[in-house]
Amino acid sequence: KAKNKKTYQEIMYDILGLRYEKQEPILNLTKKELSFGKKFAKNNGIKNNDLVVGINTGAGGRWEDKKLSTEETAELIGKLNKIKRVKMLLFGGPEEKERNKKIKQLVKNKVIGAGCNNSLMEFASLVNLCIILITSDSLALHIGTALKKNIVCFFYPTSASEIELYSRGIKIIGKGNDYCSYK
Repeated sequence: KAKNKKTYQEIMYDILGLRYEKQEPILNLTKKELSFGKKFAKNNGIKNNDLVVGINTGAGGRWEDKKLSTEETAELIGKLNKIKRVKMLLFGGPEEKERNKKIKQLVKNKVIGAGCNNSLMEFASLVNLCIILITSDSLALHIGTALKKNIVCFFYPTSASEIELYSRGIKIIGKGNDYCSYK
């Protein structure tokens, strides 16, 4: 894994004997799913001209080192909130419920909780509201990529090389000994 420099897509296309031309994943949201996101935006004062930045710094329970700490996440939100027109959405799944509650308590600036009990497609419809998605190597990353969002993704225990961002993102790669160790 650490020596590999191919994306997962390149690896799969090679295995299947197909020509890889950076074909992008597709995620089409239904009218109902788009409506869910629009209703959420309206209920939370998100306007069309707002710069919506999604923060998804959790990563479930398997790899703790995929996550930013609650303190680091709160600090990041505080810094980003200084930008005019920014609306911050805090994402998470059921395992991040308490974590996100603590982050919201630490943040002095406003952050909009996207909820932690959304269905998969509700989650996708909320990610779709974002202009920029800041995320760990997690489900949000893959949904954001398929929805063609601008991505800032951080990596530590998993391989950054295997992730294709389709020229719409940057990768922040940890420098410690456990980078790409899958520990």
